Amino acid sequence: MMAIMGMFFQDGLTGSAWGDWALYTDSPLRASAQDLLAGTGGPFPENYWDPAGISKNKTEEEVLELRAIELKHGRVAMLACLGWFHVAAGWHFIGDFAIGERTSNNPLIAVTQMPMGSVWQVVFSIMCIEWLLTYVCVPPKDKPWDVLGWSEIIADEDAPKWKEAQVQELNNGRLAMIAIVGLIAGDMMTGEYGAGIGLPCGGFCMDFWDADNLYGGVDPARYEAPTERPAMISGFW
Repeated sequence: MMAIMGMFFQDGLTGSAWGDWALYTDSPLRASAQDLLAGTGGPFPENYWDPAGISKNKTEEEVLELRAIELKHGRVAMLACLGWFHVAAGWHFIGDFAIGERTSNNPLIAVTQMPMGSVWQVVFSIMCIEWLLTYVCVPPKDKPWDVLGWSEIIADEDAPKWKEAQVQELNNGRLAMIAIVGLIAGDMMTGEYGAGIGLPCGGFCMDFWDADNLYGGVDPARYEAPTERPAMISGFW
């Protein structure tokens, strides 16, 4: 009774019954982000990287969720870069089979050549994975990024090698997020998509190689960057 009367009184005087939670920075209920993420790198293991101050005045659960979101985006970006380069190198036999002809090596053009059935299959697969990780195979609350359950089989999570592997994943994911944005922007602006990725020296040393012997008679010219840009932006240039 005294508590509810006090809340009414405070709300009438200050306009807030709870006060400003952001002011309780010394509360034992609020863990320090530096303590929670200590040793996770940025870019070195002893660093704590948060230049935008996103983790400031966040609860323990919020800080861990932010790290899980960062790692998820980094993992998706690493897979996106891998998919981009193998398509740019000419390895897209699944897409070729889906439409019954050879698709473009330009990833942005190849996306527009996919039938809608294939697009919805991708969307449905992503939805299934998200559903499994949200309701069925839920990661531990203290490690929401551990979607594969590594914490159950790692004997010593404080081992230097394991710590180093975690830092590598974090840094590689950050780099991949920047890389995939750069690849898409560069392709849209110039039509260059890294066509020489499947050639020796990235295609810059073709004059020093015997293409007939090296590629089994396949014309390496098909790996050259096309002159057209993706149709989605061609109308703006």
